[in-house]
Amino acid sequence: MNTTPMRLCLVAAAAACGASSLSRAAQPDLEQLDFFEKKIRPVLVESCYECHSAGSKKIKGGLLLDTREAMLKGGDSGPAIVPGNPQKSVLIRGIRHEDPDPEMAMPPKKDKLPDAVIADFEQWVKMGAPDPRTGKVAAANAAKAADHWAFKKIANPPVPKVTDSTHFIRNPIDSFVLAKLGEKNLQPSAKADPRTLIRRVTYDLTGLPPTPAEVDAFLADTSAGAFGKVVDRLLASPHYGERWARHWLDIARYADTSGDRSGGARRSVYPYAWTYRDYVIEAFNKDLPYDRFIIEQIAADRLPESQQDKGLLRALSFLTVGKRFMGKVDDVLDDRIDVVTKGLMGVTAACARCHDHKFDPIPTADYYALHGVFSSSEEPRNPPVISEPEKDPAHQDYLAEVAKIEQQVVRYREAEAARVVSGMLVKAGDYMLVIHEWLHPPAGVKKPEANNYYGLRAHLKKMKLVLELAYPWQVAMHAMEAGKKNDPVFSPWYQFAALPGEKFGAQAAQLAKDIAASADVNPTIARAFAAKAPASLKDVAEIYTGVFGELHRQLKLERYTPLSKLEYDATNAKTVLADAGMDALRRHLFGSGSPILPADATINRSSYMVPRVSSAIMSKVVGLDLTHPGAPVRMMTLMDKPAPKDSPILIRGEPENRGAIVPRRFLTVLSGENSRPFSDGSGRLELARAIASRDNPLTARVIVNRVWQWHFGQAIVTTVSDFGSRSEPPTHPELLDWLATWFMDNGWSLKKLHRLIVSSATYQQDSRPTEAGMKADATNQWLWRFNIRRLDFEEIRDTLLTVSERLDSTMGGRPFSLGELGPEMTKGKYEGPDFSGMKDNLPRRRTVYALVDRAGLPEVFNTFDFADPDMSTGERDMTTVPQQALYMLNSPFVAEQVRGLLARPDFPRTGTEEQKVRFLFRTVLQRAPEPAELELARQFLHGDSTGTASGKKTMVADKGGSMMSAWERYAQVVLMMNELIFLN
Repeated sequence: MNTTPMRLCLVAAAAACGASSLSRAAQPDLEQLDFFEKKIRPVLVESCYECHSAGSKKIKGGLLLDTREAMLKGGDSGPAIVPGNPQKSVLIRGIRHEDPDPEMAMPPKKDKLPDAVIADFEQWVKMGAPDPRTGKVAAANAAKAADHWAFKKIANPPVPKVTDSTHFIRNPIDSFVLAKLGEKNLQPSAKADPRTLIRRVTYDLTGLPPTPAEVDAFLADTSAGAFGKVVDRLLASPHYGERWARHWLDIARYADTSGDRSGGARRSVYPYAWTYRDYVIEAFNKDLPYDRFIIEQIAADRLPESQQDKGLLRALSFLTVGKRFMGKVDDVLDDRIDVVTKGLMGVTAACARCHDHKFDPIPTADYYALHGVFSSSEEPRNPPVISEPEKDPAHQDYLAEVAKIEQQVVRYREAEAARVVSGMLVKAGDYMLVIHEWLHPPAGVKKPEANNYYGLRAHLKKMKLVLELAYPWQVAMHAMEAGKKNDPVFSPWYQFAALPGEKFGAQAAQLAKDIAASADVNPTIARAFAAKAPASLKDVAEIYTGVFGELHRQLKLERYTPLSKLEYDATNAKTVLADAGMDALRRHLFGSGSPILPADATINRSSYMVPRVSSAIMSKVVGLDLTHPGAPVRMMTLMDKPAPKDSPILIRGEPENRGAIVPRRFLTVLSGENSRPFSDGSGRLELARAIASRDNPLTARVIVNRVWQWHFGQAIVTTVSDFGSRSEPPTHPELLDWLATWFMDNGWSLKKLHRLIVSSATYQQDSRPTEAGMKADATNQWLWRFNIRRLDFEEIRDTLLTVSERLDSTMGGRPFSLGELGPEMTKGKYEGPDFSGMKDNLPRRRTVYALVDRAGLPEVFNTFDFADPDMSTGERDMTTVPQQALYMLNSPFVAEQVRGLLARPDFPRTGTEEQKVRFLFRTVLQRAPEPAELELARQFLHGDSTGTASGKKTMVADKGGSMMSAWERYAQVVLMMNELIFLN
């Protein structure tokens, strides 16, 4: 690559073009059509076709919505959609219900679509309203797709015999490439220089830069096998697994949280997701055969080896580490079907959830055949433990921390229960009266169900009473009416309540005397009625309010422990009262068999905050599981249900609209119409073996295509996760099939595949463009040169840590935070696990070990095109935007690495200015500076080019407020050069 000395690529990009695409985006057309199929078509079918399709009994407004052409044509009010402009689209105005004419509301107002669905339609129109519907019979497309190249058996084409006048060919890959170049009248580029090659392959295989010593050794080795020795060393490095595992984690939509939000800011955390990440790293490092890799990730629990090697179960997180969609089971299963079919076979089977696939031969029945496989599997309630260090002091500390959290829950529940009980006592008579009136309505009014929680609401408003305190009284009084009317405290209530209304006053006086004289009535209650004969049931209620209120004041109740079976202990109110009658009342209400005090379930129902807050407090244990070194290590596994079941087809994807039951089996396009149903448990093992079979025409093609893309920056089939009929045809179909066959013949070994690819002359070409090449093939699809690529964020961050000698090479283990957790994730209003301890948890480790939070990705991830963890990502976008330059200029992390670079023990502090510059170039770029670069460095350091004062005395503040010297600023300039950020 021809680099202008000291040119800052990111700064130039920010200043010159704002935001420009560095390379071809990942097929937006296909992504947009997928959006239509998943988000738009099902809503149109469900909510619009009844009135606006060719099959409608009456087409309202002359508007059809069942084809793209009809929507563009529109009806009586004009075009339904104006692609790119939601504001001018009649359909959008209609579903927003913006038109004053109620006839224009779609659907009618009572059935208005949810806001989220309306937002999907707005986004769809903004993206141009992509829509594949033509109104033609889908069977024709299916028949055509069945003959599609990707569904045909993998061929084993012979290696082309081509004239190699330039001695280009080093292995069969080059023969295929050279043959294609010959067809296009193109010539391959010369071999890249040795320094470029070692940087390229070292980053490619490990994600790290080569050390200056490694570069020197390679340049000094003139033997024919010098490059091969470098490749072998890199493939044997543990850093290889870290780099290539990150590629796979994109496919597996890896994250450490579910992405769900509930209870405000609370997130659902996966404290053991990292065990899957470690499994993938280990699998790559030991070169686990790819077919076995697939089987373990789908059905490790069904393998005999899992009985001896429990760690094997980590692989199943491939299925379980996805989103949880707020508990929507069918959406979770859809996500698992998608990652398996798209991630492993390049098939968008999830598009068949609501209808037969519109492009590929995948009927809805096939989708629900797979649905049955995954719905017959479940996650164990208690995830299996890999290791539990029972004697480790750290584990004992973990248990102590868990006990503290559990005690917090107990204290909170006791305090909340005391609040409920106190409220019940202070206004006891009011609640008793309202509930009695509610349970005994006037003649002609239907008696309500006793357990109707919300039916009391209207009865409570008039007396300013609250439902949460009324409910425990309701439960208690219903129970007493059923058999506890002889209660020494409450029997007087039921005796007065039984008096006829018109004779209440006349009979109540005598009843009060009888109660006052009764030895079976609590003395305090008896005295209360002796002091005042009630004239109405309301007076009776006031007497109870007075007695119970006095008991509450004397007890000073602050804590109360609700038990599960109405078995109470007087210690709930330990104070022994001086008055014998009042103390007897205390023992009766707070002792074993209390007639009124609520149990756990009643407390939970009467105060909805109790289970919510208790759950929030207990979720801190999840934070401990994620961050505490003494926490047991568990696995996010999957297991078969005891009784696997086939799934019915859900017509239009609606759970309540069930069709025929489909046996669990493989996709018919790959197994034939007479494929056998799965019979081994859920069928996951049979599914895994069908996917990993040599007879499957997709699996080997898809993975070698992915590996090719990760090496070259572009794939042979550019739609890397969609090999269906909408896919781009392979640029080199014979090479793709030859590689797939070679890969399977060589034990499905990824390391052997890497070695084959990087040893080819195609891979080792120079990246500089030529006039002829750019004119004939500007996008380099025929591989006449190597593609320049921008390092991804992981490589950039790891490189900065490497050159500053601050990289912690510790492998595996719990994730660390990049230091950009929001305040809600640490303290404050966040109700979920406490991540505050993660901020200093080895933040200098490789970026593959960083926490990935679906609901709150660090902004730097988005800035540098990190893969969306919500879905299986086959190819990251690679952009150059101003925010990237600003990060390199202003990030405290970058400033820290700059200082680390200059603090290295081998930095020539007492050397000359030129020696220091040469050190920076050699360390960061693995080369010596050019004379022009030395002169630019001198000008920068001394201010010659800017007119500033002597650089050695000039200090400027970085974003964090620390002062940067001229040498630190210059070192930062070197770190921002084209040559570091872009790989030739």
